[in-house]
Amino acid sequence: MAKTLAAPWRSSEGTLKTDQVLTRLTQSPFAWGLLGFLVGRAPIFGEIWPFGLAYVAAFRALSGNKLLFPVSGVIAGITASIGLRLSLPYYAVLAIVALAPGDGEKTRRRWLIFSILGIKTVLHYFLQPVPMVVIVAITECTFAVFSYGLSYFVLKRCLEKQLAWRELYLFFIAVALIVSVNWSWGGCSPRLFLICALIALGARAGGLGVSSILGPALALLTLLLGGSTQMALLIVISSLLTGCLHRFGWGYYVGPILALIFSVPGPADAETIQWMILILAAVWTAGRVPEDRLRLVARIIPGTDGFEEQDKAYDDHLKIVFDQKIDGYLTVLEELANTLLDNENPLFHKQMHGMAELLKTMKTSFAPEAAFTHDLEDTLLSQFSRAKLSHITVLSSLDGFEIHGALRERCPSLSLCQEIADFATGTIASQRYGVTSRNCSSGGQCGFRISPCPNYKVEIGRAKVASEGVSGDNQVTFEIASSKVAIVLSDGMGVGLKAHMESSVTLRLLERMIKAGYDLGTSVSLINHLLILRNHDDMFVTIDMVVVDLFSGQLEFVKIGSAPSFIKRGREVEIIHNRTLPVGVLSQVDIESDRRMLQEGEVLIMATDGVLDVQRSMARKDEWMCWNLRRLPDIPDMATMAETILSDSLSVAEGRVDDDMMVVAARLLRVDWELESYRRVDCGVL
Repeated sequence: MAKTLAAPWRSSEGTLKTDQVLTRLTQSPFAWGLLGFLVGRAPIFGEIWPFGLAYVAAFRALSGNKLLFPVSGVIAGITASIGLRLSLPYYAVLAIVALAPGDGEKTRRRWLIFSILGIKTVLHYFLQPVPMVVIVAITECTFAVFSYGLSYFVLKRCLEKQLAWRELYLFFIAVALIVSVNWSWGGCSPRLFLICALIALGARAGGLGVSSILGPALALLTLLLGGSTQMALLIVISSLLTGCLHRFGWGYYVGPILALIFSVPGPADAETIQWMILILAAVWTAGRVPEDRLRLVARIIPGTDGFEEQDKAYDDHLKIVFDQKIDGYLTVLEELANTLLDNENPLFHKQMHGMAELLKTMKTSFAPEAAFTHDLEDTLLSQFSRAKLSHITVLSSLDGFEIHGALRERCPSLSLCQEIADFATGTIASQRYGVTSRNCSSGGQCGFRISPCPNYKVEIGRAKVASEGVSGDNQVTFEIASSKVAIVLSDGMGVGLKAHMESSVTLRLLERMIKAGYDLGTSVSLINHLLILRNHDDMFVTIDMVVVDLFSGQLEFVKIGSAPSFIKRGREVEIIHNRTLPVGVLSQVDIESDRRMLQEGEVLIMATDGVLDVQRSMARKDEWMCWNLRRLPDIPDMATMAETILSDSLSVAEGRVDDDMMVVAARLLRVDWELESYRRVDCGVL
């Protein structure tokens, strides 16, 4: 069988590799039918046939609409072993397991138990009316349930193409041959050959921890299948010695030879010599399996180095996520403490009840959403199995996935992380991925981080003028994720230092809360309560925020009491209006978002009300702004455009500055990731 799988398979596309052959086999109903025949004809104690029943039950739980060939194979195997008459009870069990309603692992297990104990036992008793039938049924049910659990695990990984599915498929074939092929010629037993090969592979994958479990399990299986006690003893001793000596290349040969000496009394006869040759051939065959294949298998076996490294990586990244979340929440709480430090409001203690409600909301959102994407991890580990990867973890983020990984030693070309990023670019959600950080030391591990690389960067220009020395208009730009940028403009009521303080507090809290993971509704509600607590003079502020998606160019506007925003598309101008009151006026704030698309060459203009209020005689000041923007020529520099718009407003006001004024202009620029690797350009502040 091994030679058949290794041989090239001809198709219209040419010679396919072994992996492609295995892929075709798992998709072939005939292959699953053949496996059903092998496990169906395998008896325990020569009287019960549980493996085929477990195989069909597991297949039904995972792929209920593809049962024809597996069931037919099991029926053929059982019938070939015990004849048509004694097979009738098994036919009934297979019919119930295959046709009974319900899906899922537990449901199929219940139907398997019911059909064996409730149906097969009765039918078997009619065919052979002896009390021993009940004991046989209980024994058969026990082995069937145990086999069902193992079959379900292996078949699930194979059918869903999870990590190491090819290796598990070959393992399943080997086990099917072990339980079904019981012939031998002298000392040449295919069963012994396969068992010794599996023990050697287990020792290579996980050392003594794996071989010490695998060996006794295979020895017990040998006894159940009617093998000799001497062979079972040989298997157990060989597994223990091979596991102990697995760090030495010669240990895989010396261990089985010593086991043969200990288990077979001398002098050696011809059969013993044949056993030794067979065992050495099995060890040699196991040694031909590539190391990268075994590393994949090790990652799914608890206790192995590969499994522990991957598990430790999850713990490390969870700790990082928790630390980031806690730091974010601490900055918010510190800002709250500093803001309320000098509060002398007599209603402060009554207002704290409202704050307590908000703190409860903060508590419920405290748990970080760290979603590890195992399917993508399996894909990457399989694709780069030849690399000496210590671990790869994939975390779901707001705009895609973050890939964290490490190599056991630095790669010679220093380019493996870029190769992984290139593979992810063509595999994950049609997004571009790039290496955002890496740490390549000369003697230790090489770590890297891969994140989405947006299609655009945002260029921002600002211009502002204050009415009384210190402007009450403030603006901040920050990244929410690797492909989402928030531009926030806040206008404090009035002018001067008080207005400046209120808008600054609003922007600082809003930025820190959003970065910490709070949703916008919770953030604005907290800021609103805070301003109500601080207010002695009925101060309020506006919030004008737009979130820019650097992949698609979509703009999401959240406007609370702010002036209209504008999108200039050549000579066309679109207005985005505000429909809510400012923050700090009412106890509840209504948040409404609006979405628009920003294309290359188009400009987003945000302004405070001081810019529009220069036209005091006009009722529709936004229409005047539209007229002004339409006549404005295309200006490539956003800072210059913001200055020009502000200068036009000052010209209309004849130089008077009755209110603080601020203009922000922004546009999208396509990123050429072959040349640069930055996401945002800031043109400065005037």
